[in-house]
Amino acid sequence: VEALLEVSHQFSSPSHVRALTILAHLTRHPQNCHLLVNKYSSFLPLLQEVASDSTDSQGRRYALCALQNLSVDTSCRALVAQTPNIMECLLNRLKDSSNEETVAAIATLQNLADEPANLNQFTTLDNCVSSIIELAQSDDDGAYGSGVASFLAKNTLVTLSHWLRRIATNGSGLIVSESGGCAPHIPHNAVLQTNTYRGWS
Repeated sequence: VEALLEVSHQFSSPSHVRALTILAHLTRHPQNCHLLVNKYSSFLPLLQEVASDSTDSQGRRYALCALQNLSVDTSCRALVAQTPNIMECLLNRLKDSSNEETVAAIATLQNLADEPANLNQFTTLDNCVSSIIELAQSDDDGAYGSGVASFLAKNTLVTLSHWLRRIATNGSGLIVSESGGCAPHIPHNAVLQTNTYRGWS
């Protein structure tokens, strides 16, 4: 894995895309995700760097697909979202990318939104929610993935609003219980299904 990470850093190498392809395929198996993120500290920064800076669209796509697979694992979601510049990279891929890259980026954001600990990253980052809203409002122009990306953006917004509502409901419940009143009804913990890129079968 260390050799693959080293080759993946060399954008001009002909093996750059192949190394990223192998790394992306390694993330398809759920038991690999936790190990890759926790054992190899350069793994997430590498994926962020490739997804942001690689001139090869295939390399960017595989880096984004690897991030999407990692975001499916609940033990990796907080680490992915808190890695410097990953959220910014994903948001940039919503605007300036091919449809495949956009779908992988928004699917990753949807999975990250399903972790309440990541709510801070979504709400404090400039233009984060507005970029997702813009994608959710985009019309289906008939190209591959454009309708899928819009659908995933809507799911991401629903998930974020769910967590904000839970926080508000729990907060108002505390206020009411401290004042001796009746606590409001707390909605059930609805969770959307995560999306994978050609999941392991």
